[in-house]
Amino acid sequence: MPTATDTRTYLVAAHAGRPAVWWLGGRVAVKTAGDVTDGSFSQIEFADRLGTAPPVHIHHQEDETFYVVEGEISVFVGDERLEASAGDFVFAPRGVPHSYLVRSERSRVLCTFSPAGLEQFFAEMGIPAVAGEPEPAPVIPDPDTFTRALARYGVEVVAPPPELS
Repeated sequence: MPTATDTRTYLVAAHAGRPAVWWLGGRVAVKTAGDVTDGSFSQIEFADRLGTAPPVHIHHQEDETFYVVEGEISVFVGDERLEASAGDFVFAPRGVPHSYLVRSERSRVLCTFSPAGLEQFFAEMGIPAVAGEPEPAPVIPDPDTFTRALARYGVEVVAPPPELS
């Protein structure tokens, strides 16, 4: 991935990005970050397993989009439950409680945050992914630590994660 001073076109390969970390039920790879986009947006690839879901939360600073590359997820935005599969796109505006839940064995979702900044949370909280090492058990952070870390990025946790029924 280019640096902040690199203004040329670039490509980030599938399953690549910085940082690559293990988080919740899968792997997180930052495709582009605020230091490259002048803070306008960041994009993160989430490769998650069945049942992965973050707590219901509110972004007070950024909008979030979900583009499902593979698999199936439920996206909860306000009072709506949207069923999304490969090729589907969901918009979650700032200020509205939302979460997602992986309904397939595996999923890959590209999330875009605008403006950028939240990508730094995953670098802070995730476990570095090292090439050749096996996937660890799901990374479940201490709820208080998780909530305090998100608050530093303008994100408020408002309810527990959705669960498979």
